[in-house]
This record gives sequence, structure tokens and C-alpha cells, in this order.
Amino acid sequence: MKYFLLVLALIAALVAALMFVPAKDGKPLLDPERVKATVEQTSDRITERQDGWIDEAEMDVLYRWKDKNGNWQYGDRPPKGVEAEIVKKKSVKTIPADGSLDSTSGAQQGNQ
Repeated sequence: MKYFLLVLALIAALVAALMFVPAKDGKPLLDPERVKATVEQTSDRITERQDGWIDEAEMDVLYRWKDKNGNWQYGDRPPKGVEAEIVKKKSVKTIPADGSLDSTSGAQQGNQ
């Protein structure tokens, strides 16, 4: 039981440190305003849908926008009041681990 309380105290100390110790930009890593905005955006998206579930097609959409410092930010939902554009995702081409290619593409390359 005492180890459980010790672990719980360490977790609380870690969360408190993330909320108050400043990072490189002077803001804490776990900014309460940012957390609140994220929770509000998530609840807004869920209440927009009648059944409460998020569609998988919505998860495939990626947005980008510029923040107040001119840096590009990416996410699945842009903040309110920001002009965001949809980023087109590129398909990923993979090669099998054994290095073998499709037999038809190898035959075509050999004939040329």
C-alpha cells in the first residue's frame, strides 16, 4: 500500500512539474490553457455528431495552419478562428523485407 501511495505522489509531482516548469519558449509543457482548449475542441466535435462517434474518414483529414509566430502547425482539427488548409496525404510505397519485387515489374524491366 505504501508503494502505491509513493507512485501516486510521484505521478502528481510529475504532472505538477509539467504544468509549472517552463520549456524553451517560456511556457510550460503542459499549459492549462492548451489542455482546456483541446478538451473543448474534442467535446465540440463529439457533440456535433448525433451518435457521439467520430467517423474514421474524419480521422484521415490533416490540416495545417500558421501560428502567431509564423510557424506551421499540423493537426487533425485546427483551432477556432484560424484559417487552415487541408494537407493531402501521399501514399506510402513499401518494399518487402526480403527485397523481392512484383514478378510482373521485374519482367517488364528485363525486357526493356
